[in-house]
Amino acid sequence: MKKISVLILTLSLILPIEDGALAAANALNLQPGTTHGDYIRIGVSGDVDTFNPLFIESKLGLEIADMLFLGLADLNENSEWVPELATSWESSPDHLKLKFHLRKDALWADGKAITAADVRFTFELKRDKRTATPRMGETELIEDVVVEDPHTVTFIFKEPYPEQMFDAAGEVLPQHIFENSDRAALRAHDFGRHPLSSGPFKLRRWVSQQYIELVPNEQYFGDQPLLKQVIFKIVPDQSNLLLQLQTSQIDMLLDVPIKEIKRLQKRNSELAFHRISGRTYYYIGYNEANPLFAAKGVRRALTMALNRDKIIKALLRGYGKPCFGPIPPMIPWAYTEDVDEIPYDVSAAKALLAQEGWRDHDGDGWLDKDGRPFAFSLLTNTGNQIRADLAVIVQSQFKKIGVKAEIHSAEWTAYLDQLREPSLEAYLGGWGAAFNVDPTPVFHSASVDLFNYVRYANPQIDALIENGRNELDQQKAAKIWQTFQKKLYADQPYTFLFWKEKIVAVNRRYANVKPITLSSLYDIEKWYVIGNRLSSE
Repeated sequence: MKKISVLILTLSLILPIEDGALAAANALNLQPGTTHGDYIRIGVSGDVDTFNPLFIESKLGLEIADMLFLGLADLNENSEWVPELATSWESSPDHLKLKFHLRKDALWADGKAITAADVRFTFELKRDKRTATPRMGETELIEDVVVEDPHTVTFIFKEPYPEQMFDAAGEVLPQHIFENSDRAALRAHDFGRHPLSSGPFKLRRWVSQQYIELVPNEQYFGDQPLLKQVIFKIVPDQSNLLLQLQTSQIDMLLDVPIKEIKRLQKRNSELAFHRISGRTYYYIGYNEANPLFAAKGVRRALTMALNRDKIIKALLRGYGKPCFGPIPPMIPWAYTEDVDEIPYDVSAAKALLAQEGWRDHDGDGWLDKDGRPFAFSLLTNTGNQIRADLAVIVQSQFKKIGVKAEIHSAEWTAYLDQLREPSLEAYLGGWGAAFNVDPTPVFHSASVDLFNYVRYANPQIDALIENGRNELDQQKAAKIWQTFQKKLYADQPYTFLFWKEKIVAVNRRYANVKPITLSSLYDIEKWYVIGNRLSSE
């Protein structure tokens, strides 16, 4: 789903700095008459796999597709559903039908009308096994899609559930382009290279591994974008990408490494840095099947031993916030910080462990119990500098309470394999949060074979998850999820560490730039260059 799937952008084409914007414009094939205020160059590190929404899996592809294709509705900055191709919608009293009323002025970029038939056809493509789209799961609980008239379409569901909008409101595809195509061969369809837009922009040119150029879609029913061109420059080398941002060869970078921010601020005063609430939280998971971590008091003591504020300051240079559970701040209706926070307190941690029988009986500086030292392997993965540094900090802070954590690093595939092993002790992990609330795969006791690597089982938590994901009233669901967060935090199956913020850099000459968690390019059709807006309209 468009903004729901949004994650990262970054690109770049190497350009000489000769005669400023004019040379850059010529090198990137800007349209004749385009001025410095009419375009933006966004740096990215990788290319797109396809522009067919049925098969897009690359982060960049998902980001750009949001500018090209509209759904029936989409999420706004408050995680609320707002109209796109649909003007309104209503659910039946039994929540088994969801009726959408479509705009009558919506056109494809070739001038053909967007109708309810396109909506039904999109559903058929996703449901058809021959299509083999990764998005087939969106159709599992949809019984049928009925065209009432050209501008009214009704989704009929097999059962009521809160995520109906997520399954129904996604991008619509053009029936007249695909209706005579072999569905088993749609992945290779020319649409992937030459998409037909319904959104504010359309694809003008795509030179693989070099750049992607978007221009306004004249058939778009809304206001025309103020920027005449959006250019994604592809530069695989991050050092080169950062250099081009520093020297203004690109205007924007959508995920700036935290360690580079101060240097960029000093070397390019034209850059503005936007902090976006994080979607990824970091944590320590404890295998509760291991006797070391079976007691809640032990897990709480380990959390007490960690100075999260210091970790955020040292590791993230302050670009993060403490985490109190798996529901992210970007879902404000369900999120809460009203938990019984476990404070950083080394003395209290030692006392709590002593209550569980863990004391330094032999005077060697390490806690022990029944002749066994409190020592365990802390698993992390290679290739992730944040986790590598975090492991060292955690190890040092645990040492202060007499707990020995031995860092064990494994390459990614081996790391994932070891997470599923019963012999797992503890590990450093990170989860990227979705835009709907469903902790089932990670914290439900039935999910040990999915992502419940810590083998956490609490009947109260199971019941809250089941009630929350089946509650259709958002206000009632919010209370359930807030209770869930409080009880989960009290149990400490994880030491929840922090949400990592994302940093977006953009040249100060661009106005209306408001990156949000949903998308760093949110409302890009409204962006313009300061002092040049009138000439762009």
